[in-house]
Amino acid sequence: MIRGVHMRNGNLIQLCSGRYYQGSGVLSHLGGDAVLLGRRALVVADAAVWPKGVLRSLEQSGVDTKVWLFSGHCCPGNVRSAAQAGQAYGAELVVGVGGGRALDTAKIAADHMGVRAINVPTSAATCAASAWLAVEYTDDGAFVGNNWTRYPPFAVIAELDFIVRDCPARLYAAGIVDAMAKYPEISYNIQFSNQWEKNLFSQSAQLLSENTYRLLLEHGCETIEQLRAGKITPTLEDCVCAALQVTGVISAMACGGKQAAVSHTLYSYFCCVHPELAAGFLHGELVGSTLVYQLAVNGAPKEAQEALNRVLRALGMPTCLEELGLKETPEEADRIFAFLAERMPVETPKELQRLRGESDVLFHGLRDSAGKLQTKRGEAHETGI
Repeated sequence: MIRGVHMRNGNLIQLCSGRYYQGSGVLSHLGGDAVLLGRRALVVADAAVWPKGVLRSLEQSGVDTKVWLFSGHCCPGNVRSAAQAGQAYGAELVVGVGGGRALDTAKIAADHMGVRAINVPTSAATCAASAWLAVEYTDDGAFVGNNWTRYPPFAVIAELDFIVRDCPARLYAAGIVDAMAKYPEISYNIQFSNQWEKNLFSQSAQLLSENTYRLLLEHGCETIEQLRAGKITPTLEDCVCAALQVTGVISAMACGGKQAAVSHTLYSYFCCVHPELAAGFLHGELVGSTLVYQLAVNGAPKEAQEALNRVLRALGMPTCLEELGLKETPEEADRIFAFLAERMPVETPKELQRLRGESDVLFHGLRDSAGKLQTKRGEAHETGI
């Protein structure tokens, strides 16, 4: 059962992580929060990159640890192996350390073990650290869907000393774009989906997503340069918080996962039909490649589409399928729109026709007033990103 936010049937309402620390030096809080849950922790750590200071913080608070190194996908094999390792160790909590897939694996493994999770993200690439839901894949990397664990993460420790100073600009840019996607996708669902539940929470999700979108549209590019320079500014802190925590709140408030629409459904399409794209691009890059198209099918003004397009290009993001290397063919278009019709779902032929009507933007991007395609992504790297 999907555990969304429903005010009218007496269900427990939970949003995202109950405790959120962000700043330089906040890793020191990890041990103190962990000991509230137990004295033995399974640390699900991204094998590619994870700060060893995590273990020091836990050990200084008297928490014993066992490290389980993560690689690959948030999939049944990894979840099962992590949970078995934790149970054999007698772990009373799970600490996830790394990127989105490692953190999602930690959340689901903790759920299988019947314990709580604390997450320590090493980048601001997704809201996985704080979000209640976790995204599941098959062992081969095909997208499965969202998993709603019994509880959201107990705490998130957003240590800026490595999120800012050790995080590649590409990961941060991907997180900005993924956070921006919530507003266009929620707007689509409000206008065109019969599944959108109208209540105070969903209305608040819409307002939060709009504020986040405007913040990142205005300041995303400048904060990339601050991150590259290792400078922690108030604006950069706001944008990191938007990508990590506020977007997680939006996700939980948006009626059980309905913060996603066309762009995230197409991300699922890439994972299922074109796994080579899922392997070669980050989550936020794939979502961002169809975000201008999402605005177009929403009926957003051309000025709004162009403003988003400019930011995506300045961030070095793909803005259409062509820039992912995916060519337009009748067969590809048919597969895409059949996937959208089934997975979203698209409920009327008129709605499917409207989605098809913007296929030129989907495949090729925006055109200028003379009908020519606007600047290609490869020509827009003045920022050096």
